[in-house]
Amino acid sequence: MTSTSTNTGDTNTGDAGVEARRARLRTDVTLAAKVVPTHYPLETFIAVNPLAGLEGLPFEQAIRRAGDLYGMPGTLGEPAFRELYRQGRITDADLDRALTRRFPNLGADALELLRADMLHGEPAPAAKRRYHTVSENADPKVAGIVDAQTSKWCAAFFGAGAWPMPERDRGFYRAWRSLAPSDRSLPRRARTALRALPERADDAVLNALDMLGVGDGSRITHLQAHLTAMPGWAAHVAWCSGRGTPIDMLDYLAMRLSYEAVLMSGRRTAGAASAEDSGPVLASARRRAEHLLAVGGEPVAEDRVAAVSRVLAALPATSREVLWQNAFEAHYRDDVLAGLQVSDAGPADGVHTQVVTCIDTRSEGLRRHLEAVGGYETLGFAGFFAVAIRFTDLLGGAPSDLCPVLISPNHDVTEVPAWNAAAAARRVAGITGLAGAESAFHAAKESLAAPFTLAEAAGWAAAPLAAAKTLAPALSTAIRRRLRDAVAPAAPTVIDTEAMGHDEQVLFAQVALTTMGLTRGFGRIVVMCAHGSTTENNPYQASLDCGACGGQAGAPNARTAVAILNRAAVRAGLLEAGIDIPAETWFVAAQHDTAVDRVTLLDRHLIPATHTGDLDRLDRDLARAGATLAAERCEVLPGAPSGAQPARAARHVSTRSCDWAQVYPEWGLAGNAAFIVAPRSASRRMDLGRRAFLHSYEADVDIDGSALETILTAPLVVAQWINTQYYFSTVAPQVFGAGTKTIHNVVGTAGVIAGHNGDLQLGLPWQSVSDGTDLVHEPQRLMAVVQAPLERIDMIIDRNPILQQLFGNDWIAVAARENPDQPWQRWTRAGWRPWFDTDATTDVNPINTEEMVP
Repeated sequence: MTSTSTNTGDTNTGDAGVEARRARLRTDVTLAAKVVPTHYPLETFIAVNPLAGLEGLPFEQAIRRAGDLYGMPGTLGEPAFRELYRQGRITDADLDRALTRRFPNLGADALELLRADMLHGEPAPAAKRRYHTVSENADPKVAGIVDAQTSKWCAAFFGAGAWPMPERDRGFYRAWRSLAPSDRSLPRRARTALRALPERADDAVLNALDMLGVGDGSRITHLQAHLTAMPGWAAHVAWCSGRGTPIDMLDYLAMRLSYEAVLMSGRRTAGAASAEDSGPVLASARRRAEHLLAVGGEPVAEDRVAAVSRVLAALPATSREVLWQNAFEAHYRDDVLAGLQVSDAGPADGVHTQVVTCIDTRSEGLRRHLEAVGGYETLGFAGFFAVAIRFTDLLGGAPSDLCPVLISPNHDVTEVPAWNAAAAARRVAGITGLAGAESAFHAAKESLAAPFTLAEAAGWAAAPLAAAKTLAPALSTAIRRRLRDAVAPAAPTVIDTEAMGHDEQVLFAQVALTTMGLTRGFGRIVVMCAHGSTTENNPYQASLDCGACGGQAGAPNARTAVAILNRAAVRAGLLEAGIDIPAETWFVAAQHDTAVDRVTLLDRHLIPATHTGDLDRLDRDLARAGATLAAERCEVLPGAPSGAQPARAARHVSTRSCDWAQVYPEWGLAGNAAFIVAPRSASRRMDLGRRAFLHSYEADVDIDGSALETILTAPLVVAQWINTQYYFSTVAPQVFGAGTKTIHNVVGTAGVIAGHNGDLQLGLPWQSVSDGTDLVHEPQRLMAVVQAPLERIDMIIDRNPILQQLFGNDWIAVAARENPDQPWQRWTRAGWRPWFDTDATTDVNPINTEEMVP
């Protein structure tokens, strides 16, 4: 294919023409990059929907498009769904309901045929990547070299800083351009061509496209082929763009395209191409009909084949998996909604303590077991507790943004000594000294000559320490903790909220309490319980921390919220707003370690002596609830004791969390499938199996709907990111998962690669969704369950395009009711419909089925 563009090196091209080509290229790169996910650094691992750029399409179309781009499946395969059917996880009724929602007024005979095709039809062919680079089409060996060079230079650029990439501060393209010509793994002709590359990345891309014969009409397709060839590195470059890191998509593409162009130089190319379509639908339907009749033992007569073919032609084999997915989700959703329909428990009795946890699915188990103790009311709220802060701890250093990435921190909050400045100074000095020693050790390991000296000096201690960490991880961790505490003893600190004005603090308190529905009936203790996770040797530790806190633990947010809510001046301001917090009510900060199910009460030095007895009882009950939850979790953790008593289970999960060889420290949010926005009374009697996000909401205190709008446009959206990340890490682990932990190598703070080279791994490790034999995460799209006036929900959807997109394109299903005694309704673009009415709505535009009956 010959390009019709003018080469940027043409002396007849004016500056205006060159700038126009560059501007057009930048636009094309931006459009091409929309299909690439965003990969956050490991230290602030944020869940994302890897198909976020396709959310403007209906889910079924989006996964088809992703299949063309990445060659990935969009659901579990039909064999997996059929196994679920054999297990009773999908029933005939579920299949029939999925079919009749797609084909209204389907006749009984046609329904039976389509169901039989789903159960016994030959599986559809696997998805294939349809768009390829020039080298992939013409010479796969060259494509392999391009990928290998991409991995090498990206790892050098993003890797640890002990041996930094020369000239890195000048930007990726400039540094690579100066170094690549000296790479003797390349042919001499290629090295010579690399020395002549333009100084600008955009000019390099344009020149390469011209050399490869890629015209303007196929440019975006070819760029997407390069970006999807190694989506991990491209996704991290997408995150870096605009964040001060000297690399962007043009730099990345300039490298890849330049390699391709110089290595393909002199060869005949035909530009980017796409695979052929699979063939006529009618012929496929005939083959399916013959197969189905043979399976059913019927004679394969021509008239019968023709009649069955007419029915099967309405449902392409490639659409069956989505119908299986719908049926699989419907089975779970119907069970949850049926349980909620009859489970309303009314207000809790004899409450002395309220515990506000994160909406995280892991908190559901803790809440359930704590409520079983008696005297406790639990509530759910996003783990940053509505305080979007930029936090600096006692050690100083770079602050952390502790809030969802949807919003920006609006207050700088610091941790300062409570009263004993000397104790705080000793702790800072001790921790600084330990950190300095550790940094020096690692720097020595990575230097040129020091490792040999280090081995002689410290080798005698390294082997016994490694053996202790392996054979007795709990003991080793306890000893290290005691040594740390001896060198850097704890010092009492407080959260300095002076950066927040009084009116802002009052507003925060009012919004937070109103949003969670806690405006009356306060107990003597109200706990703001954040969460985090403690694991060893785990690059993905941040994925187990709080998604609402920027992939970090939420203790600073809880401490900030408590500091505000305990201020007398703030309470006086709340009283003017109609929220009367009794003088004897004291707010307490805590943190739930989800790896060990242990809750630690924070800032005990700030809690008055009058509440000592309440705290002692709270400590005991939290320990009891946590141990019971640990026993529950041990039933599904690989290698955990089955049927263990709570005390033994608590010891076991504690050991797992500090074992540096443990690849299953906890399951995180595996299994997440529902987001419930309602009073706790709606779900208190249900065991939701740690699969539901639980956000407290009282519609009668949210008159203008602002609290519900906040919930639906922030926590729900973040939960959908988490849901889709788990979903695609499960159904498409080769593309959007992170592979097995056992061969991971960390590349700086960017992420991990499998082995010593290759693409940056996206998504979650396989050990986060599978126990090695069975899936632990069941990939289902999120269902939002809302107890609020339907008109209020409609109003919120109407003014928020993000919700129209997520709900209208079937990324999230919405069930709602105004009162507990009303049936559940399903939101559709055409209005609300009864949830359990199978004929009320359709998944897609209805197909005329009047002539389908054989």
